[in-house]
Amino acid sequence: MIGFNALPMEDAIAFWKDKVQLSPGEFARLPDEAKLRAFAVSGIAKGAELETVFNSLQKALEKGIPFSKFKEECAGIFESRGWTGQRAWRIDNIFRTNIQTAYNVGHYKQMMTTAGSRPYWQYHAVNDRRTRPLHRALHGKVFPADHAFWNTWFPPNGFRCRCTVTSLSKIEMAAEGLNVETKDPTGGIIEPIDPVSGVRLPARPLMPDQGWDFNPGKSAWGGFNVDGSQGTFSELPGLRTAADFKRPVLTNLDVAKLPGISAKPLPSKMVDDYYKAEFNRLYGDATLLTDPLDEPVILSLRAFEVFKEAGSPQVWKFEKAGHAESIPLLRAMVENPFEIWLTPQINEAGRIRLAKRYISLWNDGSDRVGGFAAFEVVDGVFQGVTSFLPTKKGMPDIAYLEKLRKGVLLYK
Repeated sequence: MIGFNALPMEDAIAFWKDKVQLSPGEFARLPDEAKLRAFAVSGIAKGAELETVFNSLQKALEKGIPFSKFKEECAGIFESRGWTGQRAWRIDNIFRTNIQTAYNVGHYKQMMTTAGSRPYWQYHAVNDRRTRPLHRALHGKVFPADHAFWNTWFPPNGFRCRCTVTSLSKIEMAAEGLNVETKDPTGGIIEPIDPVSGVRLPARPLMPDQGWDFNPGKSAWGGFNVDGSQGTFSELPGLRTAADFKRPVLTNLDVAKLPGISAKPLPSKMVDDYYKAEFNRLYGDATLLTDPLDEPVILSLRAFEVFKEAGSPQVWKFEKAGHAESIPLLRAMVENPFEIWLTPQINEAGRIRLAKRYISLWNDGSDRVGGFAAFEVVDGVFQGVTSFLPTKKGMPDIAYLEKLRKGVLLYK
């Protein structure tokens, strides 16, 4: 078996810390790829117990604590749910699946950085009595690092999957007499061998376990781009909408029953320094707010920067319609929203992120006024990335706000 003991843990830990803790129901509503960015345990509600399990798994990554220690730290939680005896497999599943996923995600990033000198990746199954027949069928196969095969088969490829991938140079390929596969075998019909009996099993399509047919490393960090760019983020296709959650259409809401605007929007077409000064007057350099889910979010001027990557030029979006005007209403958007959505997004390189969307609606005395703020996970905390008051030809654009109500409804 290929082990991970010699690997630096930083990338696996960074990936883990950016996970969002969710209830089992919220987690279940996410698309499979987006679940990689979240953490939930069936039977454990979001709260102190889930946080205990999450933190114990983090210690396993940071300090290498063994499964026995993890089980001991969370014993009360697991025992209260009857996960003992024959049901103890659930505890092993929680530990093995989460740790193995984090390791593989970190390993993927490391192999990406050396793909120029080690351009071939080899699939390894453990090949013991517990190895899945379909995973065993791929053992030893080598594909180019940027082959489409890895979009489906980079491990783990199921719960408690122990498969791994190693990288190879051209010299190593020649020395070991290995051949490079060119055709993607995914979906092809094979007759796997049972690892216990050695009997040939009935024919079946070559596919990972249900819900695991994606590359977790690519979803976490992005894939190969010729120019190295990541591209902009957009919503994952097929997300649930307000109608799926039986929520009312915003334009149908009774204006008289909406709350009044708690603060006056700023005037438009002022200089950047004016808006920065107003933000600092209201919130300082940054402020920590708490939303109705009792979860912290960080509000800073970063939300109004066009480019958010470290070292990027500082360009502001104050001139965009409705953005600068929204500054005085930001606290109300976060602390008293109409809805909060968790929206999975993907960029052109295939990287997945989760963003919180705060939808607000007010009565300005005669009509509806909408507000929108979005926060993404940075270093394990939701930080602001944008906010604005949607307008069209100078009037509130509630129809535009309606289009943003997608993903998993966290709060209403």
